[in-house]
Amino acid sequence: MIGLRIKEERTRLGLTQPDFAQIAGISKRTLIDWEKDASSPNAVQLSALSQAGVDVNYIITGNKVLSTIGDLPDGFDGFSLIPVHEDVVISAGHGSVVCAGDDPSNYMAFRNDWIRSRGFSVKDLKVFITRGDSMEPTIADREPILTNTAEVNPQDGHIYVIRSGEMTWVKRIQRQLDNTLLLISDNKAYPPMKLDLDAAHDVEVIGKVVNSSKNFY
Repeated sequence: MIGLRIKEERTRLGLTQPDFAQIAGISKRTLIDWEKDASSPNAVQLSALSQAGVDVNYIITGNKVLSTIGDLPDGFDGFSLIPVHEDVVISAGHGSVVCAGDDPSNYMAFRNDWIRSRGFSVKDLKVFITRGDSMEPTIADREPILTNTAEVNPQDGHIYVIRSGEMTWVKRIQRQLDNTLLLISDNKAYPPMKLDLDAAHDVEVIGKVVNSSKNFY
């Protein structure tokens, strides 16, 4: 499937195979292998393609990015538009201040069959952009995360977006017997943080992370 999306992006940009291969820093033979799903691009190659205007997020996830919510353009049949809130800072580090404003900066198109198969409702889905490396290798710095805001009752071991006052995090959650939440980073360089639900007056589980460059369902 990645191979098909690579070819779609190359065609969308009007690039020949030699042109596309040159941008990625590879041979035409390697590109042919990509488009046949015989091999896949690495992070350096994807970065080079992204700088040339290739929608790398679509290649990896199958989800497309749009700047407006108007009528879906050609090629978007079977997709729904999910708002992307780039101005809301979601920390994958020690915590970041939440920026005000609910207006989305753009939209990502997710396949309707994928949404339905997981029992999600489009109105409950939002995309945030992470900051920091504490959830690597699971979630990278500045990676879009699809969040289901209908799921606000934390389940142990799953990843959630949590807000406390003006600070917000994306972390794995583990409930403790003393009514605290343990916020766990996948990057072991970051120690767990404890959030006391009894002492904290302004705590909100914004939602469960259900997709980034991989599915969590």
